[in-house]
Amino acid sequence: MEHYEKYREAGRIAREALKLGAGMVKEGVSYKEIAERIENFISSGAKPAFPVNISVNETAAHYTPSLNDPLTFKKGDVVKIDVGAHVDGYIGDTAMTVEVNQDKRKEMIRAAEEALEDAINIIKDGITISEIGNAVEKKIRSFGFVPIKNLQGHSLERYKLHAGISIPSIANNNKKKLRSGDVIAVEPFVTDGGGRVVDATYGNIYRLSKKIGKIANEIYTHFNNLPFAGRWLVKIVREDEVNKTISFLLRRRIISPYKSLVEVNNGVVTQAEHTVLVKKNGCEVLTIS
Repeated sequence: MEHYEKYREAGRIAREALKLGAGMVKEGVSYKEIAERIENFISSGAKPAFPVNISVNETAAHYTPSLNDPLTFKKGDVVKIDVGAHVDGYIGDTAMTVEVNQDKRKEMIRAAEEALEDAINIIKDGITISEIGNAVEKKIRSFGFVPIKNLQGHSLERYKLHAGISIPSIANNNKKKLRSGDVIAVEPFVTDGGGRVVDATYGNIYRLSKKIGKIANEIYTHFNNLPFAGRWLVKIVREDEVNKTISFLLRRRIISPYKSLVEVNNGVVTQAEHTVLVKKNGCEVLTIS
């Protein structure tokens, strides 16, 4: 079907962009440089489905660089890069973890990758959510680490990043079954901490809450209802007005912020993610290049 071809194209572009960005992660390189390089690559053949998440060490998700972000990578940083691309609203979502100039966290990175692989190997029409969560947790714990219980994979639909089905990384009793045709992002998160994330500061990622006023309409035109980065507002207002515009839109509750998510005990977090299409006797990895 035509829309699955769009998922495949979005997935291929997202994965190529992710590999490009991951290869650039070096000591002293800025977060912003990598985020913009990834997003520019995506924009050459698709559109970003959300801002590149660059989440380091105990930060698990929901951080993207701000317009004048000063952060750079340091030796030993454990860097999760989470990338999304869409073609006509059909989304590919993929992530990987890299360590800066060290191998101390190699096993934790491998635990996330192998947990993802185990999930992919069993996903097919009729599999239950509990079977997937049980397999993921079993693999993570076999490495001596802990799955993060309140970060989950998710189903995808057109222009919907989280479309109703959640895929936890922990053992559970959810008997809901996946069906052929479902598109699912599977993303195990692994930690040496307490196994839960909590809200921290704003992560420079926003979503449109109310389509009221000229700027809100422009945001919808550019980004639909998908998450967007504050720095992307340079497409709508002058660069020197971006921060003031964000403050105005937040005060009016026209946009809502995503807070960065930090491991409850400041444990290091790793992540791996692919988007898959559920089929009768297995699944097709869509974020592959």
